[in-house]
Amino acid sequence: MNIDVYGILLQAMAVLLGASIVVPLLAKKRKLAGWINTIVIAIASSLLLYVAYNAIFVMESSETQAIYFGGVGVYFLIDAFSGFFIAIIAFMAVISALYSIDYMEHYKDYSLRPYFINFPLFILGMVCIVTVDDLSIGFTVAWQLMTIASYFLIRFEYKNKENVRNANKYLILMELAWVFIVTGALIINGSAAGDSIHTLTQKIGASTGIVPVIVYALLFLGFSFKAGVFPFGQLWLPDAHSIAPSPISALLSGVMIKTGIYGIMRTFFWMIPHEGNTIDPLVWGAIIATFGVVTLFIGTSQSLKQSDAKRLLAYSSIGQIGYIVLAIGAGLYMYHSSNMFVKMLSFVAIIGILYHVLNHAIFKGLLFLTSGSILYETGTKDLNKLGGLMTFMPISAVIAGIASLSIAGVPPFSGFASKWTIISATLLGGSQVFFLALFGIIALFTSALTLACYVKFFGMSFASTGVEWNVEHKPHEVSWKMLLPKFILAILCILQGIIPFVYYDTFIKIFKSSSGSIIQHAFAELSTQNYVFTNAYGVTVNVPGMHYANAVAVPLVMIIIIIIGFAVAYMVRKSAGAQEKVMPTWLCGYQDLNNNNRYKDRHMFAALKSILWWTGGNVK
Repeated sequence: MNIDVYGILLQAMAVLLGASIVVPLLAKKRKLAGWINTIVIAIASSLLLYVAYNAIFVMESSETQAIYFGGVGVYFLIDAFSGFFIAIIAFMAVISALYSIDYMEHYKDYSLRPYFINFPLFILGMVCIVTVDDLSIGFTVAWQLMTIASYFLIRFEYKNKENVRNANKYLILMELAWVFIVTGALIINGSAAGDSIHTLTQKIGASTGIVPVIVYALLFLGFSFKAGVFPFGQLWLPDAHSIAPSPISALLSGVMIKTGIYGIMRTFFWMIPHEGNTIDPLVWGAIIATFGVVTLFIGTSQSLKQSDAKRLLAYSSIGQIGYIVLAIGAGLYMYHSSNMFVKMLSFVAIIGILYHVLNHAIFKGLLFLTSGSILYETGTKDLNKLGGLMTFMPISAVIAGIASLSIAGVPPFSGFASKWTIISATLLGGSQVFFLALFGIIALFTSALTLACYVKFFGMSFASTGVEWNVEHKPHEVSWKMLLPKFILAILCILQGIIPFVYYDTFIKIFKSSSGSIIQHAFAELSTQNYVFTNAYGVTVNVPGMHYANAVAVPLVMIIIIIIGFAVAYMVRKSAGAQEKVMPTWLCGYQDLNNNNRYKDRHMFAALKSILWWTGGNVK
């Protein structure tokens, strides 16, 4: 059956555009407008998910197609790779829209009209970014739509002058990134506005001298700004993500910065010519991997120093992007290696890219929604002013714990599966390439820093005692409309950790059916049996911990062991005649709370933070 995915894509775009016009008219009826916005976003997302499903699982090939807007043709490309990002955008859009219904009541002094205008336009812009097939006209329209819509959402609290300044800084830097990308596309010898990526690739192959190097450098620089790669991300990401409404922060961190990752991957896995004069992919692989490992370490270190919950999450996003960029660089380097063992490991790294893109969208979106729930109930993001919320918000506390364990890479949660895929590829590759082993060790150590960050986030918000909550205004559990999106994401954090093989098979299929990729044919020749990777040359790589059986059995065994351990400890405690003594949460046995035993940011991991002083970071 021939499915017109481009027609359905156009319908979804029309729905989103219509939502930006109709819903704001009802903005004075805030709840009604929120519900209508959610329903319309759900309709558009359903269409987009249908497009994504067909692109990934039904379509065997893809071709560029023109869609005309008022007589002007813009070329789009829907393949399995773009379908993967469309699915993430669509899913997180519904999640954020549903959460917004009640959350935006938090802004009683602000009109919601700008929010309802720009929310669907923001989604539309991101969808266009991952589907347009040029880096000039269509890309410019998509980029500006995404950037301007997100700008107004970030500066939603415009009465705060600092928020406006931070939003303006974001806008300027994103326009600078756009200049880099478009310039890179237009300086290719013989290029013209509107050329497809395939055409640009051919022209890069025909270019001589330093031009290809400049092109790749400009494209990498521009997309790195958007992705939040160090040092570019530090210039805007913490300020922008921390001041936006929390549903928007979830989209910014969980989805928008992935459009930068999309661009980097399109550049280095699709635009490196198969033939002709070009740059050395090994050199670029090493450069990108270096940017990645520096990004993950510096971003995570700076996150550890923050007292503002949302800034902690924002800096942490930079660190998590580092894992993805490391995998891109390592995968590119290893794929072009002459050592067949290292070449085979590239498949593992590349699969790890998509898996961590997906996982990060889920658990980081969940963490920002959790911080939004805290802000909604307490009125503060300052960790020093929080504490004991587990008593008042027990469901949110459990969900926050799941998200924290996921991003820290603790098994059996999702972050472990994707991080281990990336780290195992670099460590195994390190047997032949030293710098890959070094980068893998740094990534492994940084996972421990991430755990420290979220011990701090969870501990100071939910577990510690530091606040005497006013009797008349005690925090309480948020509404089901704010809980349900978090619950769905929490379930995915568990499932994606327990059954990774389901996702791995999908990721392999994505690369097999994405036309034009330099690795398409290599993936098509790849066979997997219990994650023993084998290619046409008969070379095999056994990835530890990735067997079908182990993927399910190991996490379940760990859970059973933990349950048994708690049960045994309880029985031993009871048999010894121990008596329960109820004390305030996390008071370490003290009878009363005072300044000496109160948990504060400056106390937690003080020694570690002093060691990492040189990593910098604007601490607020």
